[in-house]
Amino acid sequence: MAEHTILLQYSPQSAYIPKFCQSGFLFNDHQHLQQQDSGNFYLLSALNQTTQQAEARCAFYICSDEAISPVAAPFGSIEFAESLPDAVLDRFLVSLLEAVRGVGARKLRLVNYPHCYAPQQAEKLTAILAKHDFYRLEANQNSFLPIGNKRFEAHLISAERRRLRKCREANFQFVHWQTPNLTEAINFIQQTRQQQGYQMTISTERLIDLWQKFPNQFSVFVVKDGTQLAALSITVRVRDDILYNFIPASHPSYHAFSPMVMLIDGLFTYCQQQEIRLLDLGVSLDANRQPKPSLMRFKRNLGALESPKLTFEKVV
Repeated sequence: MAEHTILLQYSPQSAYIPKFCQSGFLFNDHQHLQQQDSGNFYLLSALNQTTQQAEARCAFYICSDEAISPVAAPFGSIEFAESLPDAVLDRFLVSLLEAVRGVGARKLRLVNYPHCYAPQQAEKLTAILAKHDFYRLEANQNSFLPIGNKRFEAHLISAERRRLRKCREANFQFVHWQTPNLTEAINFIQQTRQQQGYQMTISTERLIDLWQKFPNQFSVFVVKDGTQLAALSITVRVRDDILYNFIPASHPSYHAFSPMVMLIDGLFTYCQQQEIRLLDLGVSLDANRQPKPSLMRFKRNLGALESPKLTFEKVV
């Protein structure tokens, strides 16, 4: 069995960061870590001495007297290879707690990735956090569509299939907006969300900055009625095989058509073409971040499955 060294770094330059042993999540990559908050973060890695690659990693930021992973992303927490020995993962977590105490923080918060992203690792991580007396701060159900060979329509209930057909009969078009007008896209999202009583959870400036820094990961897809936008989504390629439906929006005046069904249909087909195995539809929360049964039901009607997305905390 290979030996592992635990390495703690403070805001390291990319040249000094150990290469992660597999295709990793965008939100844990150095470039994304740099643009979260002020870009000052601690990075803990479990380095395989044989391969000189990191087989576990966790970045955290200090906010007041708390250590948080992440500070400005959908998730962070501990990402690790499925083959990592349990003893090394346990030692890694102990080292993480020591590092948090060492920089003067009194609490550690870990926002985990949805279980469906890496089921075995997520289950193992949940168990080891419980063993070390972390408590579950938040638990949401995350909806996702596994991408197989069947057409999207095969997963729909009959009512949603009728809505999809209605959009097609009205000659709505699904389009991958290759060179989007970001101002127009963001205005559409803001206006539709305000009409539905939702606030944007990300500033316009930050969204544009993310788009400019990660042009290969961020994409815009739309459903158009002629020249009019009926629905839109900004997506994120979280990993080679995962697409996250990050910011969807549907114009209320098209409610009778439900163009979001056509948009998800288009994203599903896009995933098949790009060999993406999972389409993440996100959590179903209302404007107060409480579970929204109607939205969860809509996703189930599209054939979506659910998996936990958990946040843990511990006083150190």
